[in-house]
Amino acid sequence: MGKFFDEFKAFAVKGNAVDMAVGVIIGGAFGKIVSSIVDDIIMPPIGWLIGGVNFSDLKVRFLAWRRCLPPR
Repeated sequence: MGKFFDEFKAFAVKGNAVDMAVGVIIGGAFGKIVSSIVDDIIMPPIGWLIGGVNFSDLKVRFLAWRRCLPPR
């Protein structure tokens, strides 16, 4: 386990940690941009084409299957 920390310390000292931090920030911003494009530009025309579906009101309930189970 000591070798792992030594390697991580060498990695952090080289300046790669700064590059990694910049990558994380850019990745987060890119993710927000893609989400905004999909939610605001791509999905409204698709909803209009398939009959006026408003995707902002749609929700998926993962625990809805519990209603089908017999009571304990």
